[in-house]
Amino acid sequence: MESEHGTPRAPVTEFAESDYCYGTGPLLMRVEHVDWTRPVLYDNENFYQVDGVEMASDGREIGRRQALVRGRRLAPSRTRRR
Repeated sequence: MESEHGTPRAPVTEFAESDYCYGTGPLLMRVEHVDWTRPVLYDNENFYQVDGVEMASDGREIGRRQALVRGRRLAPSRTRRR
């Protein structure tokens, strides 16, 4: 899927309620950026701040969203730097 400007869009990822902080129910999100430089230790695991677009189950964009997401649920980025 491409944006209106012809650039590829990130795929939509579904995070279970247990895999992110400060929300209820599953979170559907098009993750655009992960801050790999500042992990947060929570529940004995690293969580990372992600920025992107929250999506409705019918594919509509809800709006910009930040979330703290369990690291093992995030796809590693090819440009990941420590």
